Amino acid sequence: MSFKTTRLLSGAIFLLLSSVLLIACDQAKNLPAAGNKQSKAQQNNISSEIEPIKRPEYNAAVINFYGFGPAKFGDNEESVRMSWGRPLNASKPAMGATCYILSIDPLPSNHQGIAFMLEDAKFVRYDVTDPTLVAPGNIVVGDTADKVMQAHANHIESQPHKYIEGGHILTVTPESPANARLIFEIDASNIVTTWRIGVIPQIYYVEGCS
Repeated sequence: MSFKTTRLLSGAIFLLLSSVLLIACDQAKNLPAAGNKQSKAQQNNISSEIEPIKRPEYNAAVINFYGFGPAKFGDNEESVRMSWGRPLNASKPAMGATCYILSIDPLPSNHQGIAFMLEDAKFVRYDVTDPTLVAPGNIVVGDTADKVMQAHANHIESQPHKYIEGGHILTVTPESPANARLIFEIDASNIVTTWRIGVIPQIYYVEGCS
């Protein structure tokens, strides 16, 4: 084989190898783009499958100005326990007092929940810090004071909070029963931190049974 022929073959082989390498590089460059498109498509599919968190709905048969579910204000402890249907832990009344609290047992780590107050062996009030429990007017912990005012217009009065600087108390007086009240505690950021329903005078016990 002549020297000229050898050079031609070498050149052809070099061109062939160069073409193969260029094709491989182009394919490698295209792979991440395709992967990104696939990842974005997968993310879009996952996002479309995730449903937004639904706001809890108010259940007037459970939470109302007459009590909690089947347990009516004035009922005994057994009635409250049956109405709640889950374990409740009873606090000990202070010396010479008859007021005590039934709280969730065990108490959630975030301390959000519901507590039932009894005095003279009668159910008189319940306090709520759980945002999944809805107060009359469709209000939950975390809502704004403005929403409370709109929901209970003409039936509400405001006064400064005894312990929270810049906070206030919103008291709702229902048309009936006359001795029941709904109270929302509002922080300095104008947000509902807790609410309670009960009868006079226990509904006004700022420190609970303390």
